[in-house]
Amino acid sequence: MQNKGLQYIPRYIIVLAVFLTLPWIITSCATSSKTSIAPAEKAPAVTGTTTAETSPAVKPPAEKPLSEQEKTEQILSSIRTAMQRGDFTRALDLFSQFNKDVAASGDMQRMKATILAASGNIAEARSTLQKVLAVDAEDQESLLLLANIEGLAGNTREQKQLLEKLVSINPKNTQALTSLGDVAYAAKTYKLAETYYKKALSIDPNNSEALLGKGKVDRYNRNPQAAENAFNRVISMNPDWALPLQERARLYRENNFLREALVDLDKAKELAPQDYWVALDRGNVLLDLGRKEEALKEYERAIGINGDYFLAYVYSAGIKDELEDYKGAVRDYKKLSELNPDYYFAFEALGVLYMRDKKWADAKNAFIEAYKRSPTHSTYALLAAINWYRSGKAQEVKGFLEKVIPTVEQNSIDWYMFRLFYDFSGDTDIATRVGNEKKLDTKARMLYYLAQYYDIKGNTNLANKYFMLVRDMNRKNMIEWRLNQWEIEARGLQNQSS
Repeated sequence: MQNKGLQYIPRYIIVLAVFLTLPWIITSCATSSKTSIAPAEKAPAVTGTTTAETSPAVKPPAEKPLSEQEKTEQILSSIRTAMQRGDFTRALDLFSQFNKDVAASGDMQRMKATILAASGNIAEARSTLQKVLAVDAEDQESLLLLANIEGLAGNTREQKQLLEKLVSINPKNTQALTSLGDVAYAAKTYKLAETYYKKALSIDPNNSEALLGKGKVDRYNRNPQAAENAFNRVISMNPDWALPLQERARLYRENNFLREALVDLDKAKELAPQDYWVALDRGNVLLDLGRKEEALKEYERAIGINGDYFLAYVYSAGIKDELEDYKGAVRDYKKLSELNPDYYFAFEALGVLYMRDKKWADAKNAFIEAYKRSPTHSTYALLAAINWYRSGKAQEVKGFLEKVIPTVEQNSIDWYMFRLFYDFSGDTDIATRVGNEKKLDTKARMLYYLAQYYDIKGNTNLANKYFMLVRDMNRKNMIEWRLNQWEIEARGLQNQSS
């Protein structure tokens, strides 16, 4: 998986590492205090008889040249400003202003690699750190940073190898042990993750990252009290860190303490207003509380933070659909289908909404895409065929059905319905079969398709009769129900009996 990690992990996590590193670098580079600028010399007194010709021009004293340490501090300060603005190009350009020896130092090369990774240039970040390690293969800071960068890039195997090497060099490196726990947790090997977290905590009982990891494992192991205790400790030690609040909120939500979860997420939102996952989790809790409009705002906020990740669109599209903002729902389902084309429910929803708007060709295309991704749902193929007929291309439909029919269980009621739409005859037989069907959901679905068949053939009265029969069965857990309700409304049949 190439560079996928950066797509899903907020960039500010990497940038924060730079901000945390800069003050230390500045301190380490400044071995002496700043040299103050000498005050200006006092100008000679000027009397009324003094003329321009007789009075020499008074020149301000020349500024004392900056020392190398002061130049380094100034450049570092400019880099910090550029990073705060998100200007990675400017931050990297400033490295050319360093003294050659300063620029080549391990601290500066690690900082450069961090900025390169933040800008998405994983290859050069990796190369920069590998050069540092070529000089000192056991440089623990460089090994840890390289491992983190490989993790962000989705190169889990390389990340794990680097962390294991680091632990072999220093078995008490709690950062490496915790990171190995995180790798194991992501791989769902929870017992191994717990082993690493506990080992890190045996060395440093107050290691916040290891405590957070242990809390997550406890949560997975259905030990909510232990998980809450771990999260409480991390939060008390790090009141300005959003992540442990978010993790505790997830624990509360799972145990139906929704208001407590919302309090934590409100605080997390204040601390990390640009965190995609905080916005998403807050939307989920609001949705659980039945506050749909507020939840929608949070999902839209998540989309504003990262519009290239699909998950928030799942929720925003669904809520808009439910609130009858059909245009907004179509926009979000389309974006969702682009970002995650394997999510066939997005194509199903698009097909349904296009049918509502009588966009037959668009509906046909959407259902075909859904069927391609989930061929076991023969319903999608049948709906595609119906919309294809309505778009006026009957011969093309037959070619499509010829490929679909052999995949449907022969002599099943679905198979007979496909044959009806292929042959356009035999409706009396299929109507009898539908009437004898014992499974109510199946019966309601087949009545809907019979109604569509008669409507395509131009027998409006018979079509209306079957649409009303579907309504009377009240099987609301199928997509045909929605389509049927819209048909009844469009035909003005709401107040009629079947």
